[in-house]
Amino acid sequence: MPDPSHPLLTIADLKVSFFLDEGTVHAVEGVDLAVPRGTTLGLVGESGCGKSVTALAILRLISPPGRIVGGRVVLHRPDADVVLTDLKADGEAIRRIRGKEIAMIFQEPMTSLSPVHTVGNQIREAITLHTPRRGAEAREQAVEVLRHVGIPDPARRYRQYPHEMSGGMRQRAMIAMALSCRPSLLIADEPTTALDATIQAQILDLMRRLQAELGMSILLITHDLGVVAEMASQVAVMYWGRIVEQAPTEAIYADPQHPYTRALLRSIPGRGTRRKARLQVIAGSVPDPFEHLPGCPFHPRCDEARPGVCDAGEPPPLHEVRPGHLVACFRRNPTTEGTECPSRQAATKRRCGE
Repeated sequence: MPDPSHPLLTIADLKVSFFLDEGTVHAVEGVDLAVPRGTTLGLVGESGCGKSVTALAILRLISPPGRIVGGRVVLHRPDADVVLTDLKADGEAIRRIRGKEIAMIFQEPMTSLSPVHTVGNQIREAITLHTPRRGAEAREQAVEVLRHVGIPDPARRYRQYPHEMSGGMRQRAMIAMALSCRPSLLIADEPTTALDATIQAQILDLMRRLQAELGMSILLITHDLGVVAEMASQVAVMYWGRIVEQAPTEAIYADPQHPYTRALLRSIPGRGTRRKARLQVIAGSVPDPFEHLPGCPFHPRCDEARPGVCDAGEPPPLHEVRPGHLVACFRRNPTTEGTECPSRQAATKRRCGE
């Protein structure tokens, strides 16, 4: 079993900002994460909350006008730790890590794969960059990895261009490229976006199987809470550039603590939902990226927000409400007066017969 006390990758107080003519966008504001070894961590949240920027920062792929302005990302190797944020973004050291130790599946394979090179050549390039294999040996490994991800007739598919493949095949080709050098960490950024339900299930089954075979860690970035429930052992919920809740998957779904997490779960159509019933939505909208909100960033949309507490001062820090369950909420922190929300107080009274 993986040892959670010795994670593969740790992120500490990561901050990423984009300096635009209109102003500064603080896309990631003090993210703290630990990716465990050999298991899957799901990173969830609405579009624009900073999930993909966090992933790109890990690989030092933030392009101008964006910049990492604070924090550390550390890869824990068996022999020595590597502080990725100390490496030059275009340097040789980080290029040796990208694709070999940390690989990434991007959101849209049609735009991530080169349209003017065959799929096989693109996989072979990754192999030749990070392994001593060359020529026919590299080609054989590329064909083998295509077979490994379930692509039929891999020798023929090796010679095809991305536009000659279906969406599911392209996604499998992206996974094949990412896994060609057997990475320790696979970052999967919306790996099933735009795929139908059947292909989505196949891709998720494939990722689980390959994880078991290779023993790699997966950072799964998605807004689909159903995918997270199926894939992840740990879940981190992100809102407006911050982690607002992190816990084992069972705890998140059984007893979510942050109002935002509960609102996300309520918005999922249930199996018992009445036909034509109105879906529950989260009130309001994500704040303007140029806006600076005091206090908790979710307070304008939160039905539990307390004036003078939730809308003032610094954002709430992550607090451990139970072993392994972290929440960034003033109402869940016992050091804050009136931490318990009215709905939870009422539930407690009912259980106690008051």
